[in-house]
Amino acid sequence: MTLLSGGVTTLTTFCSFLSCCYTLSKCTDYNSGNRDAANEQAMNPYDPSNNEGPCAFDIRHNFNLGGSYSVPGTSVGGAPVQVGTVFSAVSGRPFTPGVGTFDQSGQNTGQLRADCLANPIYNYSLDYLFPDPNTTRSAITSASDAFASPTPGRLGTCGRDSGRGPRFTQLDLNIVKEFKLQGSTRIQARWEIFNVTNHVNLGNFLSTSVRSGSFGKIGSTPDVDRGNPVLGTGGPRAMQWALKVLF
Repeated sequence: MTLLSGGVTTLTTFCSFLSCCYTLSKCTDYNSGNRDAANEQAMNPYDPSNNEGPCAFDIRHNFNLGGSYSVPGTSVGGAPVQVGTVFSAVSGRPFTPGVGTFDQSGQNTGQLRADCLANPIYNYSLDYLFPDPNTTRSAITSASDAFASPTPGRLGTCGRDSGRGPRFTQLDLNIVKEFKLQGSTRIQARWEIFNVTNHVNLGNFLSTSVRSGSFGKIGSTPDVDRGNPVLGTGGPRAMQWALKVLF
């Protein structure tokens, strides 16, 4: 369900184009998967409504800004040089604070959640997460105060997908130049640069179990999480060149 979507504005001047879009949305369900099967069992089989929470793919804020510009005085041999850019910024995806395979509830559902004692405090600063090459800290700085394992015979109080992972931001750039050959035939040269600023986007937590020493720690980028290192969205700066004949 989308609560608010809009804000598209276009400005055209001197062969330039600018487009901006922001979407505020909210998606809730009882079970869902993000790029995988939704086969999670309800934590409380006697109360499936307890499983209601944000969808696994719920992104509350999604901002995109794109534009292109024709560089004056570059029409020699054909069309002018076109410089295009796209900036994307989205909020983090949800996760469920759990306790792994540790289950003293007596129901043995395999989906026991942790107890939520207080609102967690997140710190996604690289200087904090990786103070030196041999140290990795949890992004949840208040984990010991915010979470606990349920006592025997009880279910955890944390809601499904009640936590939030790191946000994503990236700036991409492309430069295009077309040359006329003969008649309507043209050759197009294109240079594309992904993640121009080489901004570090953080991947998923190594573990979402509050009992794990890896809880809240991050050891990958989004492109690696999706099985497409470097070439996937969210990786380090990458470039590609292409020539295309149009006729």
